[in-house]
Amino acid sequence: MSQRIDIEIAHLNLRYEHTRIRRPQAVLCMAQSIERFGQIVPVVVVGAGATGRVLIDGYLRVKALKQLGADLVAAQQWSDTESAALISLLARMQQRNWDLYEQAAILQELRLGHQLSCADMARLLGKDKSWVARRLMLFDALGDDMIALVRNGVISAWSAQRVLVPLARANGEHAVLVAAALKKENIPTRKLAVFFDHYKRSNRKTRQNMADDPHLFLKALEASTADSNARILRQGPEGRFFFDLRTVSHILLRLIKAVPQVLYGGQEALQRRRLLTAYAEAAALMQTLSRDIDDDQQSTAPANFNLASNRLQDPAYQPPGEGIAQHRAPCH
Repeated sequence: MSQRIDIEIAHLNLRYEHTRIRRPQAVLCMAQSIERFGQIVPVVVVGAGATGRVLIDGYLRVKALKQLGADLVAAQQWSDTESAALISLLARMQQRNWDLYEQAAILQELRLGHQLSCADMARLLGKDKSWVARRLMLFDALGDDMIALVRNGVISAWSAQRVLVPLARANGEHAVLVAAALKKENIPTRKLAVFFDHYKRSNRKTRQNMADDPHLFLKALEASTADSNARILRQGPEGRFFFDLRTVSHILLRLIKAVPQVLYGGQEALQRRRLLTAYAEAAALMQTLSRDIDDDQQSTAPANFNLASNRLQDPAYQPPGEGIAQHRAPCH
């Protein structure tokens, strides 16, 4: 049951305001829209007791109305309890673009303020427990200062979940240093992902230097990449060909090491067939490359000189044939 009413903004209980990302520009845009067209969608409230009506949804609209100097807000009064209303709000996520932080913050309120377990929330939302746990990890892994940076829009929720959370679980000191650096000067999410990828592959001393000054590391990396690209450009297509071959060699070595982990007895037939199909396509391309190089060598070099072909046929650069054959998918 719900009914539409007009409520004085001053009488609203903004208990869950902290669960929303602060977006000054979005408030301005909403205020301009309301000024031009009026408030089209009512906010959602529950309760009417001593604590007043609690605002469940519509914090952006209320801020915009305040900015316009309005006294009243059109609202839809739900008869649900606060916890049920918050669950209903999350269940309707597909109707609007929810930020990851906002989802996590509401779940945190349900856990701490309304004593719902992860299992309870997952069941009520029709989600897996892992879906709930991943979002709550923002609050479980990050301190109040970092959470405030996310809420204030200084750090994106994506950066927090994909970088700061795993970093905080591995090394809390480094997470604090990186967050402080992001507070001074933001780093685009794409570059931050590059930073964290290098961090995971670096030794302890390099990690400390990276955490101390993420911006300096990224600038040095960009300079190094630019130098490498310039060197390849100076060397022409031959330089690019050489660089690509070295890259392929490293990838092949990594794939060879991974064979025992990705191809094994009892593996699902569809998954094995998918891997072997990709392998067959790659192997065919390598054979084509080998044939083209062989043809070129035969036309430009002595018959006994075939360095490229010998390198491609070196066992160190070939997948273990027996291992592949042993786990090959059955023919149909």
